[in-house]
Amino acid sequence: MKTFDDVLQATGSFDWYQWRTYFFMCIATFLGCPLTFTQVFTGGTGEFWCESSKFQTGECLDSYKTSTECERLGQLASCMSYNFTFDEDEKQLQEYVKTMPCEEGWVFDHSVYRNTFTEEWELVCDKSAVTNVLQSVYLSGFLVGCTLLAFMSDRFGRYPTLVVCGAMTCLSTLASAASPHPIVFGALRFCVAAFSYGLSLTSFVISTEMATPSMRVYVGTFLWILFAIGYFVLAALGKYLNSWRLFILLTAAPFIPMILAIVYVDESPRWLLSKERYKDADKIIQKIARTNRKPLPLNYLTNLEESKDVAAKGGNMLDVLRNPVLRLYLLNLLYNWFVQSFVYYGLSLSTSSLGVDVFIAFCISGAVEIPSCIFGAFTMVKFGRKISTGGLMIFGGLACFATIFAPLGPVRVTFAMLGKFAITASFSNIYVHTAEIFPTPMRVFGIGTCSVAARVGGIIAPLILVFEKLWASLPLIMFASSSILAGLLVFFLPETKGKLMPDTIEDSLNLKTIPR
Repeated sequence: MKTFDDVLQATGSFDWYQWRTYFFMCIATFLGCPLTFTQVFTGGTGEFWCESSKFQTGECLDSYKTSTECERLGQLASCMSYNFTFDEDEKQLQEYVKTMPCEEGWVFDHSVYRNTFTEEWELVCDKSAVTNVLQSVYLSGFLVGCTLLAFMSDRFGRYPTLVVCGAMTCLSTLASAASPHPIVFGALRFCVAAFSYGLSLTSFVISTEMATPSMRVYVGTFLWILFAIGYFVLAALGKYLNSWRLFILLTAAPFIPMILAIVYVDESPRWLLSKERYKDADKIIQKIARTNRKPLPLNYLTNLEESKDVAAKGGNMLDVLRNPVLRLYLLNLLYNWFVQSFVYYGLSLSTSSLGVDVFIAFCISGAVEIPSCIFGAFTMVKFGRKISTGGLMIFGGLACFATIFAPLGPVRVTFAMLGKFAITASFSNIYVHTAEIFPTPMRVFGIGTCSVAARVGGIIAPLILVFEKLWASLPLIMFASSSILAGLLVFFLPETKGKLMPDTIEDSLNLKTIPR
């Protein structure tokens, strides 16, 4: 009984206690999807045109023009209108080719988007980039979640981080629904992103730390299946709600009962052991055995204290950087996480440009993620982490290239969703693979550091989509080429299939050479 994995196996590999804790982690992950992609619907832009009151006073009809002609004159352009003057003497409307900006605002079509902040704050024409910037601001909030909050999780514990992040996610989301201005909205959405990502990251780590090697892949993968189910909930809210503010309020509401129920979750015993808090760990391990109705092994805690498998003292990310092998692993993972997020969010946020109904495209995008996560888990178990993740990323890149040449409509959707399928599967894989490479004392911070690169990719993705105006194929070319390169680099990482989670830096180094 030398490792915590041995203790887990003896007290119930994944029994009632683990399922109860895992249930709350699943809820936290599920709620992350509506928060992340809410702007697809709350900030969507349908058809719009310049408001022109002069054509609503009867003057146009008085000039002997038909109602159809008057409607055409009032809706000639989205961002510029023709400059007309009315000749009172000749009772004629004088038309000029010269254009002028929309001085009276805009009229919005509600056949697709019923009510959005884009319409309320008139973020169109010369302000249209603000919507993309707001999405990038949200994704930049993930940087705080995967650095400061990841550090908090490793330094002060998984449980307090879970409570703080859950409460602050709820409060900042509720506040964002009352935003009076885009700047205030952007600042609050930044906070939502930071705390929600801290919540999701900590939930993932707690889930994997309480699972044995045989269950780890399934535990990590099912979390992302639940994230994908959130797509359907989000699409339904977007289609039937008439207010973007109510939309956001409803995404915050489920956090309230979740926070109240968090009392049923305990601190991670694996983290407590890594901090040499043996008495606290013993209480929780006894609770696990009692809940699962399993006997505790004799002298298990003494064996853990004496075992070298308990985490090394003073381990931190600087130790990783000092070691040339681990440094290369880290750089490889940083680039892979960057590309995963870059391509994932790029494809997810561009569903409205596929030539089909935006709600259908969004549901398809989410539906693709469910079998992709299952397929990713299957390939990880069957072929190992490297072949699965690397192969999927290469395939995803090739699918993105094919999308460039596909016509708008079902064919283009098919290729784009194949790319989304592959990148989603590889994204869920890389979480598990990374958690199995970093040792316990720096696991959350290690995943968090890699997440920084991923968040940079996520921040850049909405901005890259703006380049469609210069060259429609440029974003897909960037997604495809970066995905193929990242897939090739995965094969330089250690294979971790069937190996125990490393508790020390030495364990991480041994992944390459010693099967466990």
